[in-house]
Amino acid sequence: MTVIVYGHVSRAVAVTAPIYPKQLGVAFFLFASGFTLARERRPVPDALFKRLFQTWLFAFVLGGGIAVAGAINGTGLALSNFLPLVGANVVFDNFPANPTTWYLGTYLHLLIIWAVWLRKVRVRRWMVIAAVALEIPIRAALMATAGRFVAYMLLTNWMAVFLLGLAEGAEDDRDAARSPRPFIVGGIAAMVVWAPAARLLPLEMTVPFITLRGWPPHAGLLAVSAAVSTLYLLPTVITFEATRRVVAPAPVRFIARNTPIIFLAHMPVFLALHPLLVASQVGYAARVIVLMLACLIGLAALSEAIRWLLERSTIYSNLVRVCSPGRFALGSGEAFVPRPGARALQASASARR
Repeated sequence: MTVIVYGHVSRAVAVTAPIYPKQLGVAFFLFASGFTLARERRPVPDALFKRLFQTWLFAFVLGGGIAVAGAINGTGLALSNFLPLVGANVVFDNFPANPTTWYLGTYLHLLIIWAVWLRKVRVRRWMVIAAVALEIPIRAALMATAGRFVAYMLLTNWMAVFLLGLAEGAEDDRDAARSPRPFIVGGIAAMVVWAPAARLLPLEMTVPFITLRGWPPHAGLLAVSAAVSTLYLLPTVITFEATRRVVAPAPVRFIARNTPIIFLAHMPVFLALHPLLVASQVGYAARVIVLMLACLIGLAALSEAIRWLLERSTIYSNLVRVCSPGRFALGSGEAFVPRPGARALQASASARR
């Protein structure tokens, strides 16, 4: 989550072209989701409810608040914010009004695919390789026909990294005996090589993928798509292997359990504060610090307060009881109890359930 928020508030020039650094945070989320789904032992309705209910409730309330505010100030109802709740946003070549909510539609599709099919399959690494071979031409074709946003939001964009999480989650924890040093050194070396090499390419800063200019159209799209898959997978593997032996420290757990509200609300907060800071002539570094404090730490603290209130709310308890397919604890942060030797990378996934 921190990677995503920093990517948005800093508007950092990409050192990971043709993707933006914040997309690595999404790849980490989907890997961690696949990892924990591979170890899911609850009945499917229970697992889906635990992963979706609270986040969808927060998203609905925030979308309603934005709609009311838009009606009052005349900027519009921003009804596109409700499309991800039913997974419909992925067919439109643009983000919702609250941009980061696009992820909800993709996440919903992936959970449905898992519930219907993938939970019955023992995902192997050869399947991840096959997914890469499929997603590269599919992504390129979608960029050329349906548009870059559709190519980005459809589950085909994230297929390999999600399957990698399922494959790793099904592995025995004893594999963690491998040393993380080669992965750490390899990750640093890859960044040192990739960043300057990318600057030599004729790139145009387009969203959500950076465009490669000067190449034949089909070759350029395929090259960009291949680089996207590479950049989703390699940093994810490196980060996982480097952190899998580390018990998540308190600050990581703090951000992780409050991820839903940070994820949903940080862009509205950023869009409200950024123009004020620019108008006040606040320097870039100070501006990024203020925005990080507000969009990450501030929202995490607000989320803690909201979760504390919900745990003591009779109305919320009754709502959970009515909607739940079974009996659940109220908090969303304890959806999955990892095996001994919890990995730091897993912490973010527990908050997304």
